Amino acid sequence: MAGSDSGSGRQTRGRQRIPMKLIENQDDLYATFSKRRRGLLKKACELSTLCGVDLGIIIFSPTNNPFSLWNPSADSVVARYRNPRQLDELLGQKDEINEADKRQDEMDRRREKVWWEQVEAERVQADNEKEKWDKARQQQPYKRRLGELVSHLQAVLKLELLMM
Repeated sequence: MAGSDSGSGRQTRGRQRIPMKLIENQDDLYATFSKRRRGLLKKACELSTLCGVDLGIIIFSPTNNPFSLWNPSADSVVARYRNPRQLDELLGQKDEINEADKRQDEMDRRREKVWWEQVEAERVQADNEKEKWDKARQQQPYKRRLGELVSHLQAVLKLELLMM
């Protein structure tokens, strides 16, 4: 049963439209302000998030306490309000920045590609050097044996020359 509190027998207003006039009861006024302020700020945040808009809200409470909400910041919202063309300028700058970022990304990608190619070339060169040293090491016993054979042949030739 809407509008009644069956436990205490006390009648409540329930959920009903309240008349649009100043609330005279201070407690009701503070409670209503607090609830509606939270609701208003929540809706403003949703609007900013869903629609991507910049916004600024300043609210003074019944006790003159200020409450504010700025998205993205108070300075940027006030600056846009004072200079509406600033958005066009910022969008142009944003496009330029995006283009510069794309060029930078492409340069980074190319630089990385060149770096990897350089690393690969150095690896191939190192492999070639290793292969050259490995071959030289493998040929070492043959060179030694060849040297021994040459020495032996020279000795044999000397002996033959002496015998003649």
